[in-house]
Amino acid sequence: MSKNEKIFLEGKIPIRLIQKPFCKKCMDIVSQGEEKCHNCKDPLPIVRDWYFDKVLSLGIYHSYDNDIGDSSYKIPINILSELIYLLKFKKGENFKEYAGKLIADGFFQLITKKQEIFRNIKYITTSPKYGKSEKNQCEFIIKPLLQKMRENGFDVENILSRTERLRDVGKNKDKGLEDRFNDISGVHNIVGEGFNGEEVLIIEDIYTTGSTVWDLARALREKNTGEINVLVAGRSRSYSSWKVSGDLDFNELIFYFSNLDIDRAPKRIYEVIVTQLEVLDDFIIASFKGSEENYKLIIDYKNKIIKHNCGNFIQKRMRNKKFCKHLTKIFIDLLNQKDKTYVKNLLNSIYLSLDKWEFKEFY
Repeated sequence: MSKNEKIFLEGKIPIRLIQKPFCKKCMDIVSQGEEKCHNCKDPLPIVRDWYFDKVLSLGIYHSYDNDIGDSSYKIPINILSELIYLLKFKKGENFKEYAGKLIADGFFQLITKKQEIFRNIKYITTSPKYGKSEKNQCEFIIKPLLQKMRENGFDVENILSRTERLRDVGKNKDKGLEDRFNDISGVHNIVGEGFNGEEVLIIEDIYTTGSTVWDLARALREKNTGEINVLVAGRSRSYSSWKVSGDLDFNELIFYFSNLDIDRAPKRIYEVIVTQLEVLDDFIIASFKGSEENYKLIIDYKNKIIKHNCGNFIQKRMRNKKFCKHLTKIFIDLLNQKDKTYVKNLLNSIYLSLDKWEFKEFY
């Protein structure tokens, strides 16, 4: 796999696949020449058997903490992490449906690429929430994925209604590795008859330690399944610093910085009226016509500061270091007016050192 290999979700949203070398079982990072990571080769004593056969992921999931005063805000490092954030944490089913549909398209592309692994899938499920009233976000992936699979000749049954959690294990975030596995051991149960050796696909949004899919796969094996494979949106990576891929193209960067607005709400962006746009040696200065007031913007790339004064930027985008519709429109206009390499390099310079940039209110 080349360093820059990508897939395009629904033909438009670019996602960078995980580059080799990675573990052939769980896609974690390994050294050149190694086939399995340390956790897969030498699992905890409680694990004994992983039960599932293989994990395939769309890409890397990671978020970076942006500390502002007494608060800390998560900044997803790439487009895929942004989609997972929308799916898991954004309120409103419209966001979850949007993200789930795109991730489902990515999963189907992986299924198509790896037909030797997925051609005989008969059942599909995910780890449910404890208590039937709470919906698992992966259901927003499974529904459109099943539709795509059935339209393309797969005879697949959704067994989520037969998959249950027997108790609540709380949040995994602050647990150590052993506690995660000990707490979830024996949690899952499959109701009803066995599967007569048929293959099962587990869907997950994030794979971190593998504890959840390990116990779910254990419960499935007890019902006489065949192969159990896992499709996960993001393979979690833990970095102590802002670590991202360089030399992204303009489309990747504008999708990322616009928080996917360039796809979800393009009309709002293209209706922005720019009344001033000056590109100086160390600054970009812009003004906009607003419905009630004129908005101002300064991009100081020498001192790594962006200042702006629209409500959306101040209340939402500033803390997450994302672009509002005005900032997004500026870069689209720059692309039409300036050398494309210059604009791409400018966006890359912001992205590569985003942890050093300050997003502030314009007074």
